Amino acid sequence: MKNKAKWLLLFIPLLFVVLTMVIALVNIFQRSIYDDNGFTLKYLKAVVTQPLYTKVLFNTLKTGVIVTVCTVLIAYPMAYLSVRSKKSWIRTFVTGGVLVPYWVSMLVRIFAWQIILAKNGLLNTLLMKLGIIDEPLVLLYNSIAVVISLTHILLPQMFLSMQSVMAEIDGNLTLAAEGMGAKPVTNFRTVFLPLSVPGIVSGCMMVFVLALGFYIAPALLGGSQDMMVSNLIQQNMDNMNWHIAAALSVELFVIVMAFVAVAYKFVGDQLFTRKA
Repeated sequence: MKNKAKWLLLFIPLLFVVLTMVIALVNIFQRSIYDDNGFTLKYLKAVVTQPLYTKVLFNTLKTGVIVTVCTVLIAYPMAYLSVRSKKSWIRTFVTGGVLVPYWVSMLVRIFAWQIILAKNGLLNTLLMKLGIIDEPLVLLYNSIAVVISLTHILLPQMFLSMQSVMAEIDGNLTLAAEGMGAKPVTNFRTVFLPLSVPGIVSGCMMVFVLALGFYIAPALLGGSQDMMVSNLIQQNMDNMNWHIAAALSVELFVIVMAFVAVAYKFVGDQLFTRKA
């Protein structure tokens, strides 16, 4: 009876994945290579050769890279403080400062950025009062707004990934380096930073993949010249271009799988065996 219960616990989530993911993926792949005339590769060829689609793909990859770099630069010192600070209130403040906004609705955060980045918004008003600028900057409905919002939205994923790895680093290693005469900068560069690389890599994988497929932020904060693949898919679906939408989805899926495979090949051992 217990064995049946175990198989049932496995079967239920497996069935859920098959119904919600596998069937949908099969349908998407089928639509990308089949139409009323049968098998064809013209839709896949179109999305990798036509200037519009290649431009949108390049913009999507560029945005993903920029957002990933920004989250690394912001999250690393915050994760370091949340783990290494000797004062408990600093650790609590930093962790709470990252996680509390994460619990707020994504739409609320995106609308908040619309208010902050508008021509008469908080940021432009502050910069003009300080005399830094003479006229409002165009910060909304472009790639700048998309990068800022995605960095804000995806920062917790990067932070938590780094924090979990940093928390496992043995403090005795840095103490030993310090005892052998290593200065703080050298100690960090030669001991702590290399040991925290798995957290950086896993966080980059997560943030980059999520940024590639993001839809809401580019739709509400981006402009027509800064469209991402997810928005182009939605546009084609609205126009009933199901085969092109499917082909774009397949293209994005292949890119994500290739990125994950390459990352796993080079750093997979560090990611999955660091506890050993």
